[in-house]
Amino acid sequence: MNFRFNDSDWQAAIKSLRSKMPQAVARALKRTGTSARLAMVKEITQDTGLPSKRVRDEIKISVVSGSTVQLQIAGRRLPLVEFKARGPEPSRGRGRGVSYRLPSGQGRDPHAFIATMPSGHRGVFKRRGTSRLSIHELFGPSLVKVFEKFLPIGAARGQEALVANLKHEVDFVLSGR
Repeated sequence: MNFRFNDSDWQAAIKSLRSKMPQAVARALKRTGTSARLAMVKEITQDTGLPSKRVRDEIKISVVSGSTVQLQIAGRRLPLVEFKARGPEPSRGRGRGVSYRLPSGQGRDPHAFIATMPSGHRGVFKRRGTSRLSIHELFGPSLVKVFEKFLPIGAARGQEALVANLKHEVDFVLSGR
């Protein structure tokens, strides 16, 4: 984009740039975080086999003090049913157990079953002891370890995107829109 300025135009442009720069930097950082998250979601979904929407929902973007963007992931474990769990539903006592696919490989629990609770929650469950009413849900791994594994890829993508995003935002401020 080419601009022709005289001295008064330059001073007005610099004054405008100073007042609008914090907002432009915040917008550029937010876009950078989105680009980094996109790169990480792609790698994590390939590694775990989870749907990209589920992984994207776990990774949060936050801009800290207007100069830093952070990607955060919750440390909670994901329900086993999300790892392509298969088995009879409901088993009604004739179950062969539940098989599932974790990032570390396939697994099978011969005493587990898949059920949908009255609340609508679907999960893989297992009985505790001999009581019929004592069941607990089974969980797979958390995404924290996988997130840490692909953090360098997200950081590299973020650094690439930051330069382009800042240039775009400065051009936008200078255009006067």
